[in-house]
Amino acid sequence: MHWEVRRGEIMMKYPKLLNHFNQVTGIISGALIILMGLLATLEGILRGLFSSPTSWTLDVSQYILIWTIFLGTASAFQEKTHVSVDLVKDFAGQRWGIRVQRVLVIIGYLFALVFILVLAWDSADLILTAIKLEKLTIGTVQIPIVYLYAAMMAGSVFMLVTVVCIILDTIGGGKKYL
Repeated sequence: MHWEVRRGEIMMKYPKLLNHFNQVTGIISGALIILMGLLATLEGILRGLFSSPTSWTLDVSQYILIWTIFLGTASAFQEKTHVSVDLVKDFAGQRWGIRVQRVLVIIGYLFALVFILVLAWDSADLILTAIKLEKLTIGTVQIPIVYLYAAMMAGSVFMLVTVVCIILDTIGGGKKYL
């Protein structure tokens, strides 16, 4: 990790590879959302105009949605576009200063880190069980369920690395996540 000093503030620069990787996964996630929209449009046209609904678009859209969510979460953390409740943090920052605000932010990301670690652990367990039992999804379009669990594991790893970098940046004096 690289550190730089800007206006007396020590800031961690995201590793370039992580920054680029999160941007790419965010773009892929966006493209998958467009694909889901196209599938929904196709289904609407086939169902409404031709009275000939497909049997596969709902299942495929659900599989795509799972990958979309887990591919996009690390990018959302990095760009601060995830849902957060800043009321307490902002109030504490105004009332007691930036140091208290920084501590609250770090505590919040540490809680997120614990959740991500549990998710990664459980994802690994689900993957091993799915491989052992050769489980398939229960939709019309059946695929090995391990592909969906792999999305959970991949997203967990991406989030884990990103959140650790955010915590290090905040500890180092960065203000992006305050």
